[in-house]
Amino acid sequence: MESIYNRIKNAMTAEGTMPEDFVLRPKMQDGRQFADGAIDGTIRYYMGPAGNTDIEMLTQALKLASADKFEDAANALITYFAQGIVMLPVMDKVQEWIYHHPQELSPENLGRFAMTLLLQSPDAESVKFALTILEVLEQEPSEDLQELLLTLAACEELTLFCLFALGGYDNANDIYFQLAQKLKGWGRIHAISMLRATNEAIRSWLLAEGWQNSIMPEYSAITIIKRTKLADLLQQVEVGQDTQLVNQAGNLIGYALQEEPIAGLSGYKRAGELLQGYLSKAEQVELSEANRQKLPEIKTFIENSQLDNKWQLVEMCNNILG
Repeated sequence: MESIYNRIKNAMTAEGTMPEDFVLRPKMQDGRQFADGAIDGTIRYYMGPAGNTDIEMLTQALKLASADKFEDAANALITYFAQGIVMLPVMDKVQEWIYHHPQELSPENLGRFAMTLLLQSPDAESVKFALTILEVLEQEPSEDLQELLLTLAACEELTLFCLFALGGYDNANDIYFQLAQKLKGWGRIHAISMLRATNEAIRSWLLAEGWQNSIMPEYSAITIIKRTKLADLLQQVEVGQDTQLVNQAGNLIGYALQEEPIAGLSGYKRAGELLQGYLSKAEQVELSEANRQKLPEIKTFIENSQLDNKWQLVEMCNNILG
């Protein structure tokens, strides 16, 4: 079977992205087709780490790889993941086991085994296993490895694990920004969850485009509100100025009203301050049609909230709505 790496490399466009019709995961027996990253995305945001999953076969694979028995180790992984288990829920358990059993492992052999899997394995979960190993191995980040990780990260089924592995690079945040701009689905959501707004270019992009993904903007809206310090930005807007920022704020606030798929404004300690900043400026600028349509929903959210300034905010909504 063709390796995951070659499938991605051969399908990649000149811009370093995957074609819209590219899907790494095969169809299930019942005909369902999951988008790349959908299973891990659901696990990350709804389920979290597994509590009682047996990882004995994975630890055996680590021992076999440490003994330079790469083929046996790779077969053990295939057998394990063939049961329908995926890597993400057991990732923390595997890394914890590695930390507590250094005497049973060969870092050098594990590193070589991980690289072998990244380049040659036809199994996506085995590739994620390799990325999990790389994250905890003490090795000097290299340009060659970075290039390999960026290639794999272009496929949104693998982006999350590549982001973890790239975290050891000095320019990790710049790499996250680079990936976030190229990706459109779960990969963008994961990249933005780790991206810090360390400069104006990142901040501006997050406000304008970061929340736009092919899954649900709600996954990223509250994260962007916090990372860009949107409440502070709105305070700095002069009356009647910066219509674009005000409308961008309205977009993000609109998507952050819900409690699903992740907790939004109701769990944000600066929600009252943010809403006051937005509504006070919204009274003075020309709101987009999308922003105007969201105002009744914002008003309902405020009325049902426990915000200290809720009635002041309701009055502001009424003034804008006329």
